[in-house]
Amino acid sequence: MENHQLFQSILNSISEGVMTIDKDWKIASWNRAAERITGFHREEVIGQECMKVFRTPLCRENCPVDRALSCGHPYQDVEVAIRNKRNEVVHLLVNASPLYDADGHIIGGLETFRDVSQSRWMREELQRHYGYTNIVGRSEAMKQVYEVLASLVSTDTTVLIQGESGTGKELIARALHFHGPRKEKSFVAVNCSALPEGLLESELFGHAKGAFTGAIRDHLGKFELANGGTLFLDEIAEISQAIQVKLLRVLEEREFQRVGDNRNVKVDIRLITATNKDLYKKVLEGSFRDDLYYRLSVFPLHLPPLRERIEDVPLLVGHLINKFNKQMGRDIQGIADRVLEILETYSWPGNIRELANAIEHAFVHCKGLLIHPSDLPHNIANAKPMIVGHHSPKAQKRLDVVERELIVKELEAANWKKSVAARRLGMSRMTLWRKMEKYGIAG
Repeated sequence: MENHQLFQSILNSISEGVMTIDKDWKIASWNRAAERITGFHREEVIGQECMKVFRTPLCRENCPVDRALSCGHPYQDVEVAIRNKRNEVVHLLVNASPLYDADGHIIGGLETFRDVSQSRWMREELQRHYGYTNIVGRSEAMKQVYEVLASLVSTDTTVLIQGESGTGKELIARALHFHGPRKEKSFVAVNCSALPEGLLESELFGHAKGAFTGAIRDHLGKFELANGGTLFLDEIAEISQAIQVKLLRVLEEREFQRVGDNRNVKVDIRLITATNKDLYKKVLEGSFRDDLYYRLSVFPLHLPPLRERIEDVPLLVGHLINKFNKQMGRDIQGIADRVLEILETYSWPGNIRELANAIEHAFVHCKGLLIHPSDLPHNIANAKPMIVGHHSPKAQKRLDVVERELIVKELEAANWKKSVAARRLGMSRMTLWRKMEKYGIAG
C-alpha cells in the first residue's frame, strides 16, 4: 500500500497529465493533472478503456500508444483533439511509450499529455484576423478545401464555388479575396436570386440618368464598385440569358455598358461565383450558356455538406457556443452527451447555417451551464437518426469471421510468434493480443 501511495504521489506531483494502460487498453493510473485537463476524476476512469474517455477518432485510427508499441520506442509530440467531460474540444500534445516488466515484456503503455488549447486559441485568434476567417473544420473533406484555398489565394483565377445552401460559400469567397493580391481593394457580394432581371442588370452594371422611369441620376453598378477588387456573384445559376451575355462580355473584354448608356466602362476585377445547383446540368438543358460556364468554372471548388464531414460537428458546436456566449453575454460551457449524439446523427439538410440556428435556439431556451436535448429545436431533437458509417450486425459478424481467420492464418505462418505475426498483419503486439482475446484464439 505504501508503495502504491508513493507512486500515486509521484504521479500527482507531475504537471502534465499522466495515464498508464494495461494490455487490455484499460486505464490503470490517472494523476491529478489528467483530472484537471479532462474533467474526469480518477475514480471515474480507472478500469475504463482509454478510448471511451478521450473520445477521439485518433483512438481507432492512429493511437499514439499503439504507435509506440508498434515501433518499440516513444512516440512524441502528437497533437490530439479530445472532448472533455463537458464535451468541449481540448487540444493536447501527447507523448506515448511502451511499459515493460523486469523481464522486458510489454505490460502496457504510458501516455503523458498537456493542454495546449490556450496556445491553439491564440493561433486561431490570429487566424481569424489573418487566416481563413470563420472557416471551421479539420475533417479530411475540409483539409482538401484548405489545400485548394492555399493554391488559389495568391492567384487571380476565376473560381466557381459549388455546394448546398448553408455550406459557407461566401466565407470561402471572402477568404480568397482577403488573403489574395486584391485584399486592399473592395469585396462586393451580390445574391443574383434576390432581384428580378431588370433590377439585377442595373445593380450589376449600373445605369445612366434617364435610362428608365425613376432613374434620376447616374448609378454605379457592383462591377464598378468592385473595380480593382473582387466581385462575388452568389446563386449564379439564376441569372437570365440576357445578363449571361453581358457577363460573358465583361469576362472576355473587361468592359461593359451601363443600362441606358452607349459608353464602354473598363473594369478590372476578380470574379468569384457560387451556386447550389448543378450548373453543368443547366448547360445541358440549354438554360445556361456553355461558353459562360467554361469562363466561370476555370477552377471549380466543391464544398462538402455537413453530413459528409460530421466529425467537424463538435468543433463547430464549440465555435458557435463561444460566438453566442460573446453575443448574448452568456456563460454556457458545453453540451450534454445526449445532445452530441443527436447532433452527430442528424442529417443537417440546412448544413452549417441550420446548425448555427439550432445552437442559437438552444441558447434562448437553455437555463443552465449545459445545453440539453430539450433546448434544441423540436424537429432536430426528435429526428430519426442518420446512420453514419456503421455496419449492420450481420455485416459486422462477417467481417469479424474474416478477421479471425486472417489472424489465425498469420499466426500459423509465423509459428505462433506474436511479434512476427503482428508485423505481418501491420499491427502492434498489444493490438494482436487484444484481438486474440476478442476472438478466443489461444496461444
